[in-house]
Parts: sequence; structure tokens; C-alpha cells
Amino acid sequence: MKQKIGIGNILESAFPPRSTGNASDSTALPGLSPTTLLETFVPGYGAIHKFLLFSFGFDVTVLVSLGVVLWLSGRIFRSVWTVIYAIVASNYMAEINVSSTDEIHAHLIAFLAHQYKINSSRRLMAETPSKSAWELDNEDTETQETTVDAEGNIKWLNFSNQEAKSQPRFTPAIGSHNFWHKGTYFQLRRKEVSMFDELGGGAAAFKDKEVLTLSCFGRSTEPIKKLIEHAKAHYHLGHNAKTVIKRPAPKDMRRFGGRGAWVKIAERPCRPMKTVVLDEERKMDVLADINEYLNPATARWYANRGIPYRRGYLFYGPPGTGKTSLTFALAGVFGLDIHVVSLLEPTLTEEELGMLFTNLPARCIVLLEDIDTAGLIRETSDDDDVVKKGEEGEGKRRGEDWNVVDLTKALKKANQLSEEEKKKGISLSGLLNIIDGVASHEGRVLVMTTNHPEKLDEALIRPGRVDHQVAFGNATQLQVKELFERMYTNDLPRTKLILSSPSTSSPVPAPVTPLSLSINEKEKEKDDFTPPLTPIKTTANGTIEKIKDEELSQEELSDEAGKFASHVPDGMFSPAEIQGFLLKRKKDPRRAVLEVGTWVDGMKEVKRRGGKVVTVQ
Repeated sequence: MKQKIGIGNILESAFPPRSTGNASDSTALPGLSPTTLLETFVPGYGAIHKFLLFSFGFDVTVLVSLGVVLWLSGRIFRSVWTVIYAIVASNYMAEINVSSTDEIHAHLIAFLAHQYKINSSRRLMAETPSKSAWELDNEDTETQETTVDAEGNIKWLNFSNQEAKSQPRFTPAIGSHNFWHKGTYFQLRRKEVSMFDELGGGAAAFKDKEVLTLSCFGRSTEPIKKLIEHAKAHYHLGHNAKTVIKRPAPKDMRRFGGRGAWVKIAERPCRPMKTVVLDEERKMDVLADINEYLNPATARWYANRGIPYRRGYLFYGPPGTGKTSLTFALAGVFGLDIHVVSLLEPTLTEEELGMLFTNLPARCIVLLEDIDTAGLIRETSDDDDVVKKGEEGEGKRRGEDWNVVDLTKALKKANQLSEEEKKKGISLSGLLNIIDGVASHEGRVLVMTTNHPEKLDEALIRPGRVDHQVAFGNATQLQVKELFERMYTNDLPRTKLILSSPSTSSPVPAPVTPLSLSINEKEKEKDDFTPPLTPIKTTANGTIEKIKDEELSQEELSDEAGKFASHVPDGMFSPAEIQGFLLKRKKDPRRAVLEVGTWVDGMKEVKRRGGKVVTVQ
């Protein structure tokens, strides 16, 4: 009869019973069998072992011994694998680290979010993406709603469930991840680290930042570089039709991105240059000047002649004349980001402003809006303040002599600001040094806007700091006509709707809506075109009736634009005021023509009285 060999027998042979050493002594010490060892280290194991052995004939020691062997094997294998992987990683793998303070980090996260959207993973991090109104509009093209139903009743839009429709973005969680890209195996390690940052002035704080580590097999980093280039291309896909607006990082975020960090606040569709209400000659002059400046050969020309490679522009004119609009249009034409700086920011210091200008990209537009309201003043010495106080006091005291007490009071008042208060805000000398100082940034396009150029200091707008000045004015009748045509051109063809009011017998044109499309246009816009509304009119008794369709041709639109422009005085209203009037009648050009006379008369009266509240809309 063959004896069964099991793990228990092997362990018993490895730990045989020990005797007392006396051959004559028949009493042996207990053996160190597996069961005995388990009874020693696991309380209650003996009772469980006997119960299972005598009740079911199952020796649980075999199962426990097998588990111990597997656990030991796993520990040994993990230790061996760690050593082998460390050797392979240090000698046969390449890696690149990316910090969260760099823009490439955002590019990689967006690319990985796209990758993990189509590929499954067991460890992800959910994020709420920030989307602009334009992006939400593109996502909801299939569910667009109208404000009027088929029966002519007003349909109020409700966006209470907009957040519920917004899909979260999933990115790799903190830890290690593996993925394939174009036939190459990559490993991603995402971790957070705390760093000790010296804030200056003896202050310091810990700040957290994230580090991405990309690695692949091989001794070359070329596959990782190609992956990063692909991620950047994926991130900027479609950005050629958008303008990115950036602002300085808020004070509570500067500890993450460091001082001088810029954050993206918006992405807007590029504004066509034809939408800017400005004389064509002036627009072409500015375009040609910036185009010549941004030419790479121009940078070499400046360097060879020792001229700082900088360009500044001053856009001045009444409010609402298109100064900021031209800046956005220029950014769209040349594909530049806009970096907006407010000099009235109370937490912005000269040191931080200098760091912001230092961290600007090679080519961009820096926009300083309403530079006249920034409170830039020259720093005066204490003696000048005393003299000024003395001159003012002399006029008030009508020739009385100043005594020592008065001089002491004036000097004390001039120095009453504390050192901390003096550090707040931006002084004129500090701004001038940042704009064209020795360490100032080169390659940027600086645009300053103002409503009152006469209030600016001459040192701020001298040549070298402001190289090109563009004057903006109120709209001429030709510009009013172009503005009218642009407002209603995209809505052709149109339907003339008439609403009859019970209190008046004269018909009042009502908002018009698109009525008909050709078959090809319907097929082309099948997914995003809202079915046309039925032309209606409201009678005196409140009933709704359909009316006959009437299209407004291009010639008719040009005639209506001429009639509209003839009612608007030349150079009296800004383009923003006229556009505001047209927006309230954005679907009804005939109504705008009929009501513009009343609006002009009301605006004239408001301007005559010097009021600011417009009652005529």
C-alpha cells in the first residue's frame, strides 16, 4: 500500500519529533509538527483542526500550509521583481517629468482625459470641466429650443438642469497607470509633492504641486517627446478659431502657481475685423504695423541696430467706440493670446507686475484697459510736498508768513503714509520701468486704452513706449449703415410680421423669424436647424392669425440700412449705443427703422440734460 505524500508529511519530515537524548527513555518530547506550530501561534486552532478532521475528514493544516507557502512565494517574487524593475528602470527606461506649474501639464491632462474617455480604467479622478457659453452651445445643438412655440405663445427657457447635463471629465487618479499610444507602451506616475517656498520678506510657506512622470522602455526619450507634442496639438485643436484671455492668478492661487503666474479665464470665438466699427484706413494701418512688427525678420532688424524689440499702442476715444473690440479682433487675426492686467487691483504690487511681464510668452497682446483711471502719479520728494503745501497755504492764508509749526505739520502730513501703504498699488515710475526698463519683456504687443488721453502723463505715451496712437470716435452715418447691415445680414431670408395693437390703428412691425430654406440647406443643417415658425399676427380681439410671407432681399436690406442711417446724426452716438438699440430689435429691421427717430430724439434730450439714464429704448 502506497503512502500518500502531502504538504503535511513534508513539513513533518522537516520538523521530526525531538527525543530527550536518552535511548532508554521511552517518553519523547512533543514533535514540532505543522499542527503543533499552528496551535502555538494561532489561538484556538487545535479545536478547529480536530473538529474538521473528525467530522469531515479534512485536514485544514494542508490548506493553511499552502497559503503560507503562497504568501512567502509572493513576498519573494515581489522583492525579486522590485530589484529587477529598479535595474531595468535605471538602465533601460527613459522618463520625463512635468510640473503642474507649466502649461504642458494642462495639455497632458486634457489629452489623458480624452484617452481615458475611450479606454476603460479602474482608477480615475472625476473633475468638473469649466466650459464657456460657446462650448455649451455647441454641445446642445441637437437640443436647441426656440422662444416661441408653433402656436405663437412665448416659451420661457429654463436652464435649471444645465449642470446635470454637463458631463464630468475623467483623468488618471493619483498613482501609476499604463497605456499604449501608437504602438508604444507608456507608464504614467501622477503624484503630489509639498515644497517649501520662500515668499520674500522673511515669510515662507508650504505649497502643493503635482508632478507627472512619463516613462517608456528604451534609452531614448523621443517617444515621450512625440507624445507630449501630440498632446499639445490635441489641446490646441480648434484653438485657431478662438481667442484665449488670461489674467493674473488670484492671490489665493499664487501659492500654487507661484508669483507672476497667468491663468486662463475665457476662450472666445475670434472676432472678425469687419465687425469693428472703425475707418478702414485706420484698421489697415494698425494691421500692417503689427504684421510688420511680428515678422521674425523684424526681430533681427531690431537686434542688429540695438533697438528694444517692443511695440506699444494707445487706443483713445469716447466710451463704447470699439477700443477693446479692435484689440480682440487683432488677437484673432494674428492668433495671439490676450493678457489683461488691471492696475487698480489692490493686491497687485510692482514686484508681482514685473514677474507677470517676465512670464509673458514670446508673442502676445498685453491689454491695459482704462489706463487713465489707474491712479498713476509721479512720486514726489518730501521737499516738493512741503513746497506744494506752502504754496497752497499761502493762498489760503492771504499772504501770511509760514512759521516753523506750519512747516512741521506739512512735513508730517507728507510722510504720514506707512511703508506698507506705499508698497500698495503701482506707481508711474514702476510701470515705466516694467514697460521699457532694462529687464523688460520683448516681443509683446502692448495695448493701452483710455477715454481721456489728456489725463495721461507725457512720459507714459512718449515714443518708445507708445509707438502708434489710434483715435476712436462716434459712428458716422456710413458706419451706422454698415452696422445695420451686419446686424441683419445673417438672418436672410426674412418674414414680415405685423402685430395690430388694440390701442392704436397703426401697424407695428413685430419680430421676424427665418421662414424658408432650400432643400440643400435643409439637408445641410438637418441636425442644428430649428423648424421655422409659422408667421402670425395678433388681432384687436386677441386672436392669432397667419399672414402672408414676405422675404427681405439684399437690396431691400440695403435700402432699409440707408433709411436707418439717415435718421442718425453723424458723429453723435457711439457704436455701442447704436448696437444696443438694434439688439432689442435684432430680428426686425423694419421695426428698427420705424422707431429710430423716436430713439434719437430721446437720446438727444438725455445728452442735452447731461443725464445718464436712458428712458427711450
